[in-house]
Amino acid sequence: VTKRLDVETALYRALERNELHLVHQPIVDIDLGLVVGFEALMRWDRGQAQVVSPDEFIPLAEETGIIVPLGSWAINDALTQLRSWIDAGHCSPSTTMSVNVSPRQLHDPEFVTIVSNALDASGVSPEQLWLEVTESVMISQPEQALDALNALCDLGVRIAIDDFGTGYSSLSLLQKFPIQRLKIDKSFVSGVAQDESARSLVRTIIAMGDSLGLDMVAEGIESVQQLQILAEMKCSKAQGFLISHPVPPESMGSTIASLDSFGAWNKLRGKNS
Repeated sequence: VTKRLDVETALYRALERNELHLVHQPIVDIDLGLVVGFEALMRWDRGQAQVVSPDEFIPLAEETGIIVPLGSWAINDALTQLRSWIDAGHCSPSTTMSVNVSPRQLHDPEFVTIVSNALDASGVSPEQLWLEVTESVMISQPEQALDALNALCDLGVRIAIDDFGTGYSSLSLLQKFPIQRLKIDKSFVSGVAQDESARSLVRTIIAMGDSLGLDMVAEGIESVQQLQILAEMKCSKAQGFLISHPVPPESMGSTIASLDSFGAWNKLRGKNS
C-alpha cells in the first residue's frame, strides 16, 4: 500500500518534472521492408535509477484518471516527433504514428478536441494517426466509446485494436465498431514457428481481417522464422525486437537507415532478390 501511494503521488508530478518520455518502435511493411509507421510507448524515469515499469504505472494512471493528461501529452509529443522525422527526411511523408488510448480517455468529453488540436499543432494529416485501443473498450460502456471512435474517424483518424485475440470482444462488436486495423498479439505470434495450432490461429485471424478489409500488423516478432511464416501468410505489417527495439527519438534516424536496406531485408526474410 505504501509503495502504491508513493508511485501514485509521484505520478501526479511526473509530467511537470519531465520524468516521462516516449520511445518509438518501427512498424515495417513485410513485403517491402520499408518503415511505414511507429508505435509510441511511454516510459517513466524517476531519477536515481528508479525506472517504473509501464505495467505498473499505466494501470494506476488509468484508475486514478491521470491517464487523461498523460495521454494528451503523449499524442502531442508523438505527432510532433513524427513531423520532425518527416521534415528531416528520415521517413516518408506518409509515415504513420500509433498511440495507445485507454477507455478513460475515450470517455473524456474533451478527447476528440485534444486529438484535433494535436493534429493541427503538428501539421500531421489525420490519416497518419492510428489510435490503438484494446478489446475492453467494446465491453465497458460500448455506446460511449462508439460515439468517441466515430467522432475520431470523422476527423480522419484511424483506429486499431491492439493485442487482438486476448480480450472478450465478439465478432458482432468488431463489425459494429469503426476499426481499420488488427494487431495480432505477441502471444500468438511467438508460437507460429513451432506450433501448428498457433499457425492455424494466426492464419485464421489474418484471413478474417482480410475479409473485413482490415490492415494487419503482427506484434512481437523475435525470430527470422516467425517473420518468414508471417510473410507466407500474407500478413501486411510487422513489429518486434527482430526488426527493432523501441528506441529514443534521437536514435531513430540511424535505426530507419539500417532498416531501409532492401538487400538486408530480403536476406532477413530468406529471399534471393
